[in-house]
Amino acid sequence: PQPGWIKINTDGALDIELQVGGAGGVARSKNTLLGAWSKPLHGVTNPMIAEALALWDGVIFANLRGYAQVTMETDCLEIVNLWNTHLNNHSVVAPVFYEIEELAASFDSFVINHVSRSGNGPAHLCAQRACNVSVTESWISETPSFLVSSLMVDCPTNTFV
Repeated sequence: PQPGWIKINTDGALDIELQVGGAGGVARSKNTLLGAWSKPLHGVTNPMIAEALALWDGVIFANLRGYAQVTMETDCLEIVNLWNTHLNNHSVVAPVFYEIEELAASFDSFVINHVSRSGNGPAHLCAQRACNVSVTESWISETPSFLVSSLMVDCPTNTFV
């Protein structure tokens, strides 16, 4: 992200056999990993809901830390289009969008952008992991070992370890 901005990548994942969804995210400043999380979404089997809840978790992360300029990135183009066109009133994710809108009002600047799946690797790994854990895992002061390679590929100039 640009200096002064926080970039938060989020992703949703599903394990249909286990009937569980997962939300994952990675927050970064220009040179630093600020945090990552894997949150199971028990009973969630709708991919749009998993993606929207992952985005919501990222906005909560930014809000709790008092960030001012926030860029959210997701690889779900449908979520981004719904958000940008405000055609979400009748969508299954409308209630989540209302919550995001309320939280985002506290930021000086806030955008939600689409990123390719290949550009969302670390968040995707966190979301996949979330499908296989029973409680939310989070990392603030350390980089989890399962993310190191993905983070280095994503941005080799940063020092995440």
